[in-house]
Amino acid sequence: MALIPAAFIPPWIRTYAAVVLAVALAVNLITSFSLYVQALTIPGMKNSFDLSYTTVFVLVVALSISRVVSGLLAGAAASRYGGRWMVICSIFAQAAAMAFLGWSPGYWTALLAMVVVGVSSGAALTPMMGMLAPWFQAGDRGVAAGIAATGGSLAIVFTGLIVPPLTEVFGAEAWRYTWYVLAATSVFIGVLCVSFIRENPGIPPPASEPSPSPANPPTRTPVRPGPVGWPVQVYTNPFVWLITGMAFCSGFVHGILTSSYGAYLEVEHGIDVAVVGALFMSIGILSIGSGVGSGALSDKVGRGMAFGATFLIEAACYALFWLTSDLVFFVIASVLAGLALRSTYTICAAAAGDFVPVFMAPASFGLMGMGAGIGSTLSPAISGPIADATGTLSWSFAMAFGMALVGASLGFTLHWITRRR
Repeated sequence: MALIPAAFIPPWIRTYAAVVLAVALAVNLITSFSLYVQALTIPGMKNSFDLSYTTVFVLVVALSISRVVSGLLAGAAASRYGGRWMVICSIFAQAAAMAFLGWSPGYWTALLAMVVVGVSSGAALTPMMGMLAPWFQAGDRGVAAGIAATGGSLAIVFTGLIVPPLTEVFGAEAWRYTWYVLAATSVFIGVLCVSFIRENPGIPPPASEPSPSPANPPTRTPVRPGPVGWPVQVYTNPFVWLITGMAFCSGFVHGILTSSYGAYLEVEHGIDVAVVGALFMSIGILSIGSGVGSGALSDKVGRGMAFGATFLIEAACYALFWLTSDLVFFVIASVLAGLALRSTYTICAAAAGDFVPVFMAPASFGLMGMGAGIGSTLSPAISGPIADATGTLSWSFAMAFGMALVGASLGFTLHWITRRR
């Protein structure tokens, strides 16, 4: 007797789509290292290079900008030419840059390494998530994106596990060995991706081209070439831009979380690094289920409603960080952060193929990623000088609270518009 009734097993799990989904999860894992490890390594880098908050956040901004530009260009290119080798090469480039960052003897070499990490991670993640959409029906994309997004959650758990022991062994230089470990992990997963990553075989050729055959192999060209085709059809779609606006809000609040969380709890409130690491790891553990849950929710109630609910949870989270100073409230805020952390990313990935032809999903997701990247770039750039001027990071969380409310209003607006179509 089967443990799980056949009716509850999705059809795609018996196809190669399941393998591609596993690869996407792995790519999410290694490309998320550069985003989430900063919350625990920035205090060490700040001390090693004797930097102010403003200067150390320049490193975060450099990574974000390079990741934004890279993701946007890579997504557009993958929509036309395919993303398999782009993803593979970028993974190994990221591993080399992480090792270089760990070795960096000074601030400027660390800045260069951060830029390369950003370029390579963006060029790996955006095409990979866009490649998911053609493998799944519209009603399954939310769940698929949620499963893939758990890789980012596992990245938080992984960094939360390795940083405290490395800190005990290597002390102030632990941030360097953290990057070494992450580089080695990226190489291992990159080798697996070489073997299993595949393009979707069902991409239709343009009507003007003959059908694929052994003598005439299929090519990745736009279904509708010309000014109304690739990639203009994505960049002129109002729904894609509305979701990009929500991605900006999400990137803004998450940029504050990843750049300020460790320093705020450890430096300003004197919480032990082991406790901070455990709390950060709990965010990752909780976010494992949040991605899948929010993806499934968006399949049922619509992308807009799921966006709105997620941003309301985040608003409550950042209000607690802003207005309270007791550890118990930081624990509650961390729980709320975990429940929402990967949700907006998941819903964006699920929606990437909803409003444009599905083969353009990489370009659509790249534009959304640009919005998130700009948000995550601006928030540290703003919060760093404010923290230096006021002597506290609490105002950063006040900004995150306000931006979460803006995101919620945009989400409910999308729900209202799509329900009236």
